Amino acid sequence: MRTRCRKRGFTLVELLVVIAIIGILVALLLPAIQAAREAARRISCTNNMKQIGIALSNYHDTQRRFPPAAFFGPGERPEVSDLFEQNWVIMILPFFEQDALHHAFNTNFYVSDPVNRDARGTLIPSFICPSSKGNDVKFMGTSAREGDNWARGTYGINGGNFRYSRFGQSNFLNWWDHPNRRGIAGVNVSVKIAAVTDGMSNTLLAGELNVGVNERDRRGTWAMGTAGASVLQWHGWSGDANGPNYCEKTRGNADDVEGCDLLFRALGNTGLIGECMSCWRPCPSYQAAPRSEHPGGVMTVFGDGSVHFIKDNINTSGRFGRCCSVWDRLILSMDSLPLDPEGIE
Repeated sequence: MRTRCRKRGFTLVELLVVIAIIGILVALLLPAIQAAREAARRISCTNNMKQIGIALSNYHDTQRRFPPAAFFGPGERPEVSDLFEQNWVIMILPFFEQDALHHAFNTNFYVSDPVNRDARGTLIPSFICPSSKGNDVKFMGTSAREGDNWARGTYGINGGNFRYSRFGQSNFLNWWDHPNRRGIAGVNVSVKIAAVTDGMSNTLLAGELNVGVNERDRRGTWAMGTAGASVLQWHGWSGDANGPNYCEKTRGNADDVEGCDLLFRALGNTGLIGECMSCWRPCPSYQAAPRSEHPGGVMTVFGDGSVHFIKDNINTSGRFGRCCSVWDRLILSMDSLPLDPEGIE
């Protein structure tokens, strides 16, 4: 007798079971893969911050003080001026292995002048956190004098706890001499290490900023010396941008940047609130909180060159609160208060 051999395949039920098992495995592995990628991006961002800290320290060794946040001419209002002179990033380029780019700027003209268009449009990979978004969308300006072709960057210097304006200049009480306001670098002014009475290991030098949402959003623009572009400003107890990634979910009211009326037209009020912004005329660039795409906080570098992850839940004094919370003490360079390490990694 012959024995007939039958070829047996998968049944529909078996196939569905296999597909379900594969789907479960992918669902289990995907978060781990994403976490591993973010860990790698965070390591890269940590290295960038370390290099910025070294560059600032080397600049100080040469110039005997830290670089000002930016320079503006007499009579200019930094919060609304389009006539940008050198900012702190341009000044530290030689100490950041970017000597050629530094020499590409013609300092006889404003940074916003057409002669400096190519230089300000140069992307510096080590000045970009890999976790940030929109790095390839350049800021195209909001006025003819401001110019276009501004490359992005995601790090800002600690300007202190007062609005970014002419009031930050050295002859004004509310920045230089006020223990609850002074950071590291203001308009046309900066501190020496000897003036950081809190100690360099207790004082914030620089931290992360988010890149703007479109070509008319100046946030995260490395060569532009203004709040939100390359300066962390008014980000403590006296403002409403108080703390890492601070946002009022129902009102926005944190990052204030010039040209917000253009953003309002593009995003609407709901979109602005989603970006933790509000729009009030005349749209000055007064303040900007530290921001990042890292889950739960922002990367920072302290005065001693150490890099720390500051958690979003660090103790703050709240919106228009009272000095001095743990976060405030990190911002201020002469508050003379002890530092609580809670919320600092």
